[in-house]
Amino acid sequence: MPIDGKIEELAQLALSCIDREHPYYLGLVLHSETDLKLPRQLTPVFRGAFDWHSAVHCHWTLVRALRMGVEEQLADRCRAALNTSLNEQDIEQEARFVDDRPGFEIPYGRAWLLQLCTELKETRDPLAENLVPLEKRARRDLLGWCSRLVHPIRSGQHDQSMFSLGLFHDWAVSNQDEECVETVGSISRRHHGEDRHLPCQFEPSNHDFLSPSLATADLMRRVLSRDEFGAWITQAHPEVAAGKWPSFIAHCPDPSDGKLSHLDGLNLSRGWMLDAIADGLGEYPPGIETMAREHEVAGFAGIHPEHYSGSHWLASFAMYLMTKRWKLTELS
Repeated sequence: MPIDGKIEELAQLALSCIDREHPYYLGLVLHSETDLKLPRQLTPVFRGAFDWHSAVHCHWTLVRALRMGVEEQLADRCRAALNTSLNEQDIEQEARFVDDRPGFEIPYGRAWLLQLCTELKETRDPLAENLVPLEKRARRDLLGWCSRLVHPIRSGQHDQSMFSLGLFHDWAVSNQDEECVETVGSISRRHHGEDRHLPCQFEPSNHDFLSPSLATADLMRRVLSRDEFGAWITQAHPEVAAGKWPSFIAHCPDPSDGKLSHLDGLNLSRGWMLDAIADGLGEYPPGIETMAREHEVAGFAGIHPEHYSGSHWLASFAMYLMTKRWKLTELS
């Protein structure tokens, strides 16, 4: 049965997944027999919620829920889970793990890790200090990825370059990291400054949880001025500028299927990207606000706690949308 879409429900869903160790997807290149270990031995902090990046999602969801305000008993449970998980000893093991694997969870998982760090820093949470070793390594390895990103990756899944560059940019702005802000801005203009008529008519693919065309616009509204962005989108994505796309809601035919449940996440990410694009333009193109709300409703309706294939990560996308995390808050 779908949830109602309250922050408390999303926090409860994250709490139910954060320590769940099985089923688990371990994406790992084995260099020797000694590499084959249980997730709790390899990455003891982010060892649950089906995979590493989804465990990061769950941690972020709890921090975000605390920031937005939940009732005291639930807040205590969220705080206890975070205090137990984000301890210095286990984070040191995570740091050793990624030092041996600089490409691990690049770009998507590490970009989300930076979102977690940002949330903790912006709330002046002492746990932010514990995560500094992983934060520094995520910065280092994402910059390395950027240096090799000769062409954009226009997929609708984890390897998409536009979405992760956007998260990397938001962390850099919040942390006043000029080098990373410049890097993302330069890549974005080089990859997408001359985009014309993004092929949105081919979306979505059956396993998408991110729209390639909307994510491109969502990235560009971060790095361009309002006037520049308005001129860019009329050429790069005239369908959105005219309020004519997306014209339909994605439908997940089987929420128990891990790949097909991506389509529920696509509705959620489409919803927030449409809002963010409108914010970048200073107004909603005709019809786009209605379409954003329809995607939001459909996305929440697709979160079924009984189907772990989607419930282990969709709460984070719902939280990102409903709390407008795409709006930046710079550290003072």
